[in-house]
Amino acid sequence: MLKTEQILTAFNNEDLVFSLETGELLKISERITRLLDDQIFTGFDSLVEYEAILARFSIGERLHERLKLIDSNDFFLESTLQVGGVIYTLNELIWLDREDMTLHIFVFVVSDDNSFDLPESSMIEIVDKMPNPSLLISGDFSEVLIANIPMIKLLNQPVSGLVRGFHLGDFFADHELFQKLLQWALEPGGNRLSFQAKLYLKNPEGNWFDITLFKAKVDDKDCILILLLSADKSKRDQLNLERSNSLLSNIVEVQKLFLAQEYEAKPYQLLLTNILGVIEAEIGFIGEVAFDLNNKQVLKIHAATDISTAGPEAFKLYDKYVKNDFLFRHFDNLFGACITESKVILENNPPQNPHTKGIKIPGHPHIDNFLGIPILKGDKVVGLIGLGNKKGGFCESDIQELEPFASTYSVIIEAFNYETEKIKYEKESLEKALILSKVADFSPDLIVVANEDFEIEYLSKSSEKFFEIGVDTSTIHRKIRALLKKTLVEKNRVSKDLFKSRLKIRSNSGNSIWLESMMSLMQDSHSPKLIAVIRDVSVQARTEENLKLSLKKEREFNSFVSDFMNTVSHEFKTPLATIMSSLELSKHYLDNIEEQTSLERVKYHCGKIQSEINNLHQIVSHSLDFNRFAIQGTALKEVQVNYRKFIEACVNKYGLKSSIEYLPEVDQSLEVNIDKFMIETSLVNIMTNAIKYGGERKPELRLFKEGKWFGFTVTDHGIGIKKEELSYIFTPFFRGSNVKGIEGTGFGLVAVKNFIEIHGGNIKFKSEYGVGTTVEVRLPI
Repeated sequence: MLKTEQILTAFNNEDLVFSLETGELLKISERITRLLDDQIFTGFDSLVEYEAILARFSIGERLHERLKLIDSNDFFLESTLQVGGVIYTLNELIWLDREDMTLHIFVFVVSDDNSFDLPESSMIEIVDKMPNPSLLISGDFSEVLIANIPMIKLLNQPVSGLVRGFHLGDFFADHELFQKLLQWALEPGGNRLSFQAKLYLKNPEGNWFDITLFKAKVDDKDCILILLLSADKSKRDQLNLERSNSLLSNIVEVQKLFLAQEYEAKPYQLLLTNILGVIEAEIGFIGEVAFDLNNKQVLKIHAATDISTAGPEAFKLYDKYVKNDFLFRHFDNLFGACITESKVILENNPPQNPHTKGIKIPGHPHIDNFLGIPILKGDKVVGLIGLGNKKGGFCESDIQELEPFASTYSVIIEAFNYETEKIKYEKESLEKALILSKVADFSPDLIVVANEDFEIEYLSKSSEKFFEIGVDTSTIHRKIRALLKKTLVEKNRVSKDLFKSRLKIRSNSGNSIWLESMMSLMQDSHSPKLIAVIRDVSVQARTEENLKLSLKKEREFNSFVSDFMNTVSHEFKTPLATIMSSLELSKHYLDNIEEQTSLERVKYHCGKIQSEINNLHQIVSHSLDFNRFAIQGTALKEVQVNYRKFIEACVNKYGLKSSIEYLPEVDQSLEVNIDKFMIETSLVNIMTNAIKYGGERKPELRLFKEGKWFGFTVTDHGIGIKKEELSYIFTPFFRGSNVKGIEGTGFGLVAVKNFIEIHGGNIKFKSEYGVGTTVEVRLPI
């Protein structure tokens, strides 16, 4: 039997071959001699003559840069020809055979005229055989010449009702687009038109189609051929992606405003506007939960829907809220229950909810439905998003869509509180500087007075807070002098006599802290002074870093969604196409089920369908695993197990015992702490890969314990991995170039790597192409 590796296919059907030494024509294909009605590609015997013929028919300068072939394997050259009044695009693919000293050329000629000119019988046959909805109409849109069965089935009314005449534009949701179509049809030139449009055909709500139109001559009569291809799924995916991108963009914009401290731009109102737009609710508010002077819980509204224009009573109510600084103290209602019970409330029938008291407030809009989402910090409610009056009612997906907004609002509340505290402390510090002698010892900040030579004249007692108990005075003074000198530079100048810095220092224990220094120059003719207020802003600095990291992650997530959707969409196309094809063939064989052969073919195609469905299930499962574990923040659920018994149970559970060589080179009493799900998933994935790609010889599974490490190795003797592809094996959806025909998703090893690293372990690959692969997993005891 001829083996696959013994088959060598040569790519030698070039159109022209010339000798590099003499320029002589060595070969010309029969195909090229028939191009352009024998007007060009005949009557030449050398490269020079070939160039001369092309130059005669070329439009503009013809610049062949064949010298580039010295440094290139393939070289594409495009030029324009005019033959018999018709414009053609000539593409040449040229390469050198340095061994035989020959020049090879593929020639491709395309006419700019892509219209049809066919007899009516041929055109009817073409339209009838089209698998997708197709329609042939007269050039002036006055008559339908032929519509195939798929097209007729799409119509939203009987054909008998259309024979009296209809307006084609009524089928288009976008009438301006239809007008452009008419303009294209009536103007000369432009024989092909493609666009995407929403049509009202079988579905009254409309469907999206990719539409292609061709101008055609049918028995010398101007016609237009219309082809439809369903685009509902791609359009839906596009709209979902645009919605996700818009959502993330809006969140990023709000975060930018807060990071830039542009509060005059009303970032809270922008956040609420985006929330209402995404959820499509009519009214809503966002607010912070705080405590008043009597230590009673209140809701401070940051932004709310303006109801003042709904009437006189609504105006009075809204004005009352404004005068009360939008503070709400009564929680005996739906939004109050969200706060007091720390839970999401989704209520599409408020009158039936026990938290609704049935009290009608004059001027307040009627609430048809309600969704309240508490903003939590740990188990404490720090804010609330309240929405109402969504057409059709709220659903669970609304809660999921609000998660990024809730997360962003939580960070903003915390950051704003820190910023408020910062402003408050700065103001207090400046006031205290004026009465330093009375209050310095009670200030939480470090207050320093130094002379112009940076010699410390006064230091508040809070120095121990910054430099730890037990640090000698000389060391404290040295560090403060260094801090003052770094602050007193031009880049830190706030005003004439005021300097401000934020610097990171390391304490004696090795911990890093951020210190913010506010320094004022007290000009005195006899002895100028430096007065500095130094504050520990480590928490605030970390919060700002978290905000910046959050913004970066939002951008990375945006890119990942796009790539992920494109990749998964691509991976689904082939299995779905196979399933559809097998279903059609099975239907054909079922019509002839009396024949034994037909029954066998049906079983065969049913098997193909089952295989592709399993493949789709595997893609979805691995996608979910990746989504759950790609970010290495998942908590371990470790339990103590007997290592050998655990491994043997996994092997038996998945029926792998007869397919591997098992080498348990560890003590039977070895006990380890692992997350059973993660290690089982990793082991089975690696072993099934070894069986799948390992050839006829059984792979070996070896258990080991080396010092403070334990683990396993799996060695196969199969196809191996190319050296240049080893660095990509942990990339989502990547599969080796030599695994064609073997099922897989390219997702398993991504999750495996994360599982192992979450345990504090590592995974290593050693592979030789065509020989085999060894995978080693090491875990700490």
